[in-house]
Amino acid sequence: MRSFIPVLIILLLLSGTAIFAQDLSTELPDQDGSLMAARQFNSFEKGDGILSLSLGAVFPLGFYHFDSGSFMKANSYPGFAFTISYAGFIMPNWAIEGEFAGGFIGSQNKDTLFVAPISVRMARYFPIGSFAIAPSAGLGMAISSIGGYKHIDALAKLGSSFLWKANADMSYSFKLFANFIPQFFKNSEQSMLGFFLETTLSVAYHM
Repeated sequence: MRSFIPVLIILLLLSGTAIFAQDLSTELPDQDGSLMAARQFNSFEKGDGILSLSLGAVFPLGFYHFDSGSFMKANSYPGFAFTISYAGFIMPNWAIEGEFAGGFIGSQNKDTLFVAPISVRMARYFPIGSFAIAPSAGLGMAISSIGGYKHIDALAKLGSSFLWKANADMSYSFKLFANFIPQFFKNSEQSMLGFFLETTLSVAYHM
């Protein structure tokens, strides 16, 4: 598992570098600025798709205990996060996004918490020149594992993507999302709502 993270980072960097080099060699700006015009975001149409690969960090913010009504700070540290997502447009500028994410978080007792949020979201894309803002919200489930303990819980996800169009087929984006994960147990004193902040940088392929 330790070798998976650096391999994933190297593959993402190599794919971005190769595409960037190809753009430099094959795309030269015209005097009338047609290249810049080609890089503007047009309205997304029904049937368009965006595949995104993302790397970044996940920040455990804390837990709200339903029984006592108190908030407890997270006893863990920021960790590594990755996501694979696909947005399929069902109408102009409206998309349904499916996403598989994963996060490795180190705890103070030196255990590693793995959280895998899987969500389906509705997103609205707002093209602004060569940029686009895409707020979205959705539901799903979160698979968590620490030591020999595993649990599947409900998930609510809310946030936005900020895209910059590099060429006609690819864009880079920054994603900022909040994950809300409630956990319910027979002992109500253990039931709580977890808050996690996810920030990633993405390479997005337009299909």
